[in-house]
Amino acid sequence: ALALQLIRRKKMSPVVGLILFIVFFALMVILNNKWGINIGVLGILFAFILAGWFGGVAPATIVGYFPISTIATLFCASLFFCYMGQTGIFNKVVQRILHSTHGNTKVIAPAIFLASAILAAIGGADPAPLIMSPIAFAFVTFAGFDPLMAVCSGYFGAGFAGVVFWGGGGSAFRTLAEAQIGEEASYIFSYESLLFLFVAYVICFLIFYFARKAWKMDPEKVKMQVSKTPEPFDEKQRKALAVLICVIILIIVPTLIQTLIHANPVTAWMSTHLALKQLCLLGVAALHILKVFDTNDAKEIFKNKIPWGSFVAIGGCCMIVQSAAALGITDMIANALSNSVAPWFIPAVLVIASALLSFVSNAFAIIPLFAPMSATLAAATGLHPATICSCILCGCVATGLSPVSMGGSLWQIGASEEQREKIFKPQWLSAVVVMVIMTVLALIGGFNVVDKIFY
Repeated sequence: ALALQLIRRKKMSPVVGLILFIVFFALMVILNNKWGINIGVLGILFAFILAGWFGGVAPATIVGYFPISTIATLFCASLFFCYMGQTGIFNKVVQRILHSTHGNTKVIAPAIFLASAILAAIGGADPAPLIMSPIAFAFVTFAGFDPLMAVCSGYFGAGFAGVVFWGGGGSAFRTLAEAQIGEEASYIFSYESLLFLFVAYVICFLIFYFARKAWKMDPEKVKMQVSKTPEPFDEKQRKALAVLICVIILIIVPTLIQTLIHANPVTAWMSTHLALKQLCLLGVAALHILKVFDTNDAKEIFKNKIPWGSFVAIGGCCMIVQSAAALGITDMIANALSNSVAPWFIPAVLVIASALLSFVSNAFAIIPLFAPMSATLAAATGLHPATICSCILCGCVATGLSPVSMGGSLWQIGASEEQREKIFKPQWLSAVVVMVIMTVLALIGGFNVVDKIFY
């Protein structure tokens, strides 16, 4: 207690704060591996210690670090697709795809990649996993598809297409950057990010596709699906499919119309009040009203299907990252980038810094943190401020694949608890690999090339 009082009286150095943060984060990983303690529980505990004991933040403020909006989105999406998965419709979708391709498993991963990209370009990055993740994991269950590729194929496709300027995600990112770099530059920022992420994620997909041998599936399961004539959907499945289609249309169409035609009060209201969370819950209610499920089915889903452990892991990791600001770490990073880093190295450092934070957060929290530095860093590097913002966004998207980041979590909603546990560590490692690829592209001048294309 005396040591803590001394630390508080004499303001703690951000360097010491960074060391403490790294030590506690390492402890989270070690204790999780050794004793199986949920990494989120440890994150919540260590957030109270770091921000409260060393940062002097009130406990009530630390509780506010818990990402309620993110967890609510993940819960509503998971609940809806746990219901949909129970109907067995995704099994029949897989059966039809394999039957129509005559068991050509080489096309499955590229098809998921392309379909996810198209869906993300049409309606934003959020609807894509809702549609593609359950189908991808149905291939895992019924054809022996690699579960890590089920996540990566979709994430890589949606990762670049989700930043198109007319989409919901791209519009939001552009708005965040606009206050710092202006309206015209914010549009070019969208083009730059799209071009760089397109190249990066095509490279990532090809590396993962061949490294994981994504075309290899269980031959017996594939043969069984191909050999028999696809069964028709039964009455309950037809009702569930109708609900699913309605939810998807109501997610995608209003957002698309509102982005392209701004002066539209109807779709403006729909895109705000009939967003992902509300529509998923309305879908669950509709399934009960249509008698697709009864009370016992609901109890089973809540007890055994909802990934409660994943929600705790995501929330706890977000809390400990939020505590970094209380220790002065984020301000230290900003100052170091502006004053101490060689200009040619700044794009790579921005990618790494934003990527490390994005492991357990998302771009909507990180871009406002780093975007105010864009003008200063642009002057130091000779790059345009829009290019600096592109570095930040690309770093965020690089590690959004992490299983405790919102992007990586949404691409798991079609998975069972066993499948989630199986790919948890490989998904962490995959996010690191993507970060390394992005960093290498930045080091060899990728952002400089993109900057010269647009300016």
